[in-house]
Amino acid sequence: MLKTLEFKVMGAPVGKARPRFTKSGHVYTASKTKDYEKSVGQAAWVAMLKARLRPTDKRVSVIMSHHFKIPKSYSKAKVIACQAGSIIPPTYDLDNLAKSILDGCNKIVWDDDASVWHLTCFKRYCDVDVEPHTQVRIQWDDGRPETNIL
Repeated sequence: MLKTLEFKVMGAPVGKARPRFTKSGHVYTASKTKDYEKSVGQAAWVAMLKARLRPTDKRVSVIMSHHFKIPKSYSKAKVIACQAGSIIPPTYDLDNLAKSILDGCNKIVWDDDASVWHLTCFKRYCDVDVEPHTQVRIQWDDGRPETNIL
C-alpha cells in the first residue's frame, strides 16, 4: 500500500551549511542550519501524527519545492520575471536545500536519508501574497497489498 506524507515548512528555506570547526578542532553545525532542520523535523512529526504513519525502513521518493520571497529592491519587470519562473533565487545551492530537508526528516520519517531512492527538488520565488516556505511530499510503499473497501 502506497503511503504519502505531505507537509509545509514555513519561513525562508535554509540550505545545509558546511560543518564548522572550533579553534580546538571540534566540529559543529551552524545554528541557523540546526534550527531549520529542527523546524523541518517538527513539521514532519506533526504530519506523521496526523496521517497516523510510523517511520519507514522502505525506499522513499521525495519531492520538494522551495519558495523564496522576491526582494523588494527588484524592479517591476524583474518581479514579473521572478513570478513567471524566468529568474530563480541565487541563494543556496539546490543540493544543500535538499540536504537540510532530508536531514531534518531523519529518525522521524525514516531512519536515515540513505533510503531516499528518488528525489525531485525545485527552487523558485513565491507567488503574490504567499509567504516563503518549503513544500514536501514523501511517498513509500509499505509492502502490504492494498485492501479494497467497497
